[in-house]
Amino acid sequence: MKQLPSRLQTILQTEIDPAFSKRAHYIFAEIQKHKSACILDAGCGRGFYSHTIALFPFVKRIYGIDINEKYLQVAKTHCTNKKIKLIKSSIYSLPFPSNYFDCIVLSEVLEHLTDERKTLIELRRVLKKGGIILLTVPNANYPFLWDPLNWILERTMQKHISSNIWWLSGIWADHERLYSQESIQSLLKKHRFTVQFIKTLVHWCWPFSHFFLYGIGKNIVEKMKINSVNRFNFSRKTSFFSQLIAILFKLPTRLLDKKIPLRSSVNIVALVVK
Repeated sequence: MKQLPSRLQTILQTEIDPAFSKRAHYIFAEIQKHKSACILDAGCGRGFYSHTIALFPFVKRIYGIDINEKYLQVAKTHCTNKKIKLIKSSIYSLPFPSNYFDCIVLSEVLEHLTDERKTLIELRRVLKKGGIILLTVPNANYPFLWDPLNWILERTMQKHISSNIWWLSGIWADHERLYSQESIQSLLKKHRFTVQFIKTLVHWCWPFSHFFLYGIGKNIVEKMKINSVNRFNFSRKTSFFSQLIAILFKLPTRLLDKKIPLRSSVNIVALVVK
């Protein structure tokens, strides 16, 4: 596999969340491998993938769609590459003709949506024959250490912390559901997609990783404007502090994932073909 562009490598190296870093590397590597020219960033949020994917020279056009106006306004501040077009749109009714995109990025989106069926039907419509979807979803069989509170509640009381309590709800924050490898594979096949591969990412982590990264960390970074570790501050310079924090948070997965593999994981990723 050809090495990623140096700018993307730097972004991944300074990303604190090991799960986000691994997901992004998977997406970048597959886009580089397939050299897709026209890409849809479905549920683009604040524009991380729209901005970074535009750095590949072979990408001619990338459309980012989201229903959240606030997120789109943030995305517009750094998605200034002329290849990128950001549009406010429902994922259930996309403003594109059929068979339009070579590739769709659907990363950490499907679990937020109330209607999986309608989403996949619409994405299949706008994807070219032979086009790919780069999919990532949270794993229902997540590691105990990633989110101990929900892990215990689900296994003892068959419940989890309300997804609306975003700062405490851990892996369930704003989520309608989590997925197993079997359930996501079955869902995709039901909608006439071919799953080329499916695998899991990030098995080992520090205790309460999700809570420290998002329940506390995200709040601190955004409210105190600590730009050196803000993944949406693309103009930031690499600092010793940001590198050190990233190394520390990634240490368990880097040291143990291959040596002591677990069945549980934070994420499931799949490459899907129409």
